[in-house]
Amino acid sequence: MLRIDHKHCTGCGSCVEACPQLAVVTRRDKYKFIYPAVDNELCTLCGRCVEVCPLDKPLSAPESAGFATKYYAAKAREKRELLHSHAGGIFGLLAKAVLAEGGVVYGVAFDAYRHPAHIRVDSDHAELLEQLRGYKPVQSDTSGIYTSVRDDAERGLTVLFCGTPCQCDGLRRFLGRDYPNLILADVLCGGVTSEGIFHRYVNWLEHRVRGTIREIRFENKPAFGHSRGLRLLYRRGRFRYLLSLPAEWDTLCAMSAQGYSNRRSCGVCRYASTQRVGDLSLGRFENIRRAHPGFPYDNGASLVIVSSPKGAGLFAQIAGAVICEESDRERALSNPALTAPTRENPHRAKLLTDIYRHGFGKAAEKFGSPGIWNAVTALLRAAIPDKLVILYDRLSRKKEEKAKRN
Repeated sequence: MLRIDHKHCTGCGSCVEACPQLAVVTRRDKYKFIYPAVDNELCTLCGRCVEVCPLDKPLSAPESAGFATKYYAAKAREKRELLHSHAGGIFGLLAKAVLAEGGVVYGVAFDAYRHPAHIRVDSDHAELLEQLRGYKPVQSDTSGIYTSVRDDAERGLTVLFCGTPCQCDGLRRFLGRDYPNLILADVLCGGVTSEGIFHRYVNWLEHRVRGTIREIRFENKPAFGHSRGLRLLYRRGRFRYLLSLPAEWDTLCAMSAQGYSNRRSCGVCRYASTQRVGDLSLGRFENIRRAHPGFPYDNGASLVIVSSPKGAGLFAQIAGAVICEESDRERALSNPALTAPTRENPHRAKLLTDIYRHGFGKAAEKFGSPGIWNAVTALLRAAIPDKLVILYDRLSRKKEEKAKRN
């Protein structure tokens, strides 16, 4: 019988998908986080759900055959690709390479009701790829996706699946074998919130701007360059408006970073390490200025971890479209998702209860703001273009090198 551990269950959905009797179903707790539940009348105790559950099992690493993990700082050469993507825009390039050879891509998109779910994109519907771009701080729905991935892989199609490490682990265990034509790309994840909390956050933003939000992005490169920012496109009456805010003013992401709004399992996440479950791992290259002083990080830079020959083969296909610099494990550890999970805040339950009882606005007031000094600093930093900062760094290094020679 499946044991439901609310502190450690990641909600990956492998048990729901694997049950041949459809006895394992999806339920939401009081904060709208997804958990499995067993219908005892349908359950035949076949044990399939326990077999595919990643809990209490070693991480399912990709077949590497002695492959040495490689680390890279990388970004797309094309500016448009960068501006519309998370970090260095690497996922979009990988996805295009897979679609170009007739393959399929799976990633997270919001539907018209802002329901986050994994969707399938093939070459006949390549325009849907745009929906997969960008950072999304909310857990996605994977209903039916693992079966679809298996069917595509068995048909011989090249498949690229991008998701959180726990979803990649759940998918690998659901499949029960490694497909040579399936590439898993796990994201360097700092934690996810629930769809219910995310909707309350958006409703609060709509109340503040007195309009209807048409688009929300958690990265705003046209305004803030490589730094994260919030981009809101909303309608008020007959007019449309664009609002740009620095990342320090994004309350939901600030709550996540401090362990208030994440799923409980995120606080004890065992995937927050350099042992990866994906063939590729993608995320922001934190502290890129210090780790790679000469890298042109304007408009974003990605940390790419290649953990298998399959991952290396796909990454090599986009070599001509990226600016790339080889890195190493020590410099990659600047990304906190590789060192330790975002610990659950002891006041998490109280804050989430306030969100559901009194609305996100009341909870945001108790949570606090970045403060006037931090807010002013963020705006001043965002006002300086990345190219000027990079130029200043280069001139400073030349000055130091000249001083050493003299």
